[in-house]
Amino acid sequence: MRTEVLVFALAMGLAQAAVADTAATVNGDEITVERLDNGVNAILRQQGVESADKADPAQLKEVRERVLEVLIGQRLLWQQAKQKDIMVSDAEVEQAIAEVKGRFESEQAFLDRIGQSGFSEQTYKEDLKQQLSVRRYVSEDLAKEVTVSDEEIDEFYKANLESMQRPEQVQARHILIKLEASADEATDTAARAKIDKLLEDAKGGADFAELATNNSEGPSAARGGDLGFFGRGQMVPAFEQAAFALQPGELSGVVRTQFGYHIIKSEARRGGETATKEEAADQIREHLQQQKLQQHVQDHVKGLRDQAEVEVLVSN
Repeated sequence: MRTEVLVFALAMGLAQAAVADTAATVNGDEITVERLDNGVNAILRQQGVESADKADPAQLKEVRERVLEVLIGQRLLWQQAKQKDIMVSDAEVEQAIAEVKGRFESEQAFLDRIGQSGFSEQTYKEDLKQQLSVRRYVSEDLAKEVTVSDEEIDEFYKANLESMQRPEQVQARHILIKLEASADEATDTAARAKIDKLLEDAKGGADFAELATNNSEGPSAARGGDLGFFGRGQMVPAFEQAAFALQPGELSGVVRTQFGYHIIKSEARRGGETATKEEAADQIREHLQQQKLQQHVQDHVKGLRDQAEVEVLVSN
């Protein structure tokens, strides 16, 4: 009798432990508390919170609920992917992991990073296989049910004409004579004399690219000072203002920035005009397709959940 009681107590203890380790079940599939916590901690770190025990209780509750809903939705989609045999192979998972590892200085650095998120290499592979398979299921199955009409493209184009304007860009060359902010007056005078002489030569008809190659102290010297095309906000303000004030073929005066003294030659300009509907159509279609697909996936998950047996076993 005592043995039966002991066995019964042990069984009950194991059952309680299993429940304690399970955050939710989805059609009998388990989502572990550990997986939930991993997701919660990842979101909290994105929000600037070091760990769950340092989070505001209301914030922690909201994040846990949101992450658990995402995990339940992903599990429902994973089950559909398996049912329709739309899954990535183990070889594809290994290739994806190899690509991720390639971004780290060593394999140990990779393991340390996923370990910080609560994963072992094996559980990381399992999770990645689910995510990649769900992505394939969405792109190969659900995406076929989403279409964008020409009328929708026309409507979007007319409602978003301002965003159809191509960003203005200039292509320029420059010559840089470096000058530290802390340079003394004599050094400043020498640098200014050098840039003034180069400007005089450029205005006199000397080949600007050759002048830059032989005299510029910037990294673009090897390209004849060519900076390629750049838009607003990509250069320091004084340089940008001078470059955008020039027409193709024009030279600037001497421009002072924190890097030193510059001479700028404008080579070309582009952008600033509004793209036609025909030119923008493919990009608009892709944008609307993604929007509609996202909503379709949400609706699909809701429909799956309405028919699924989902049991949430943790309180938030």
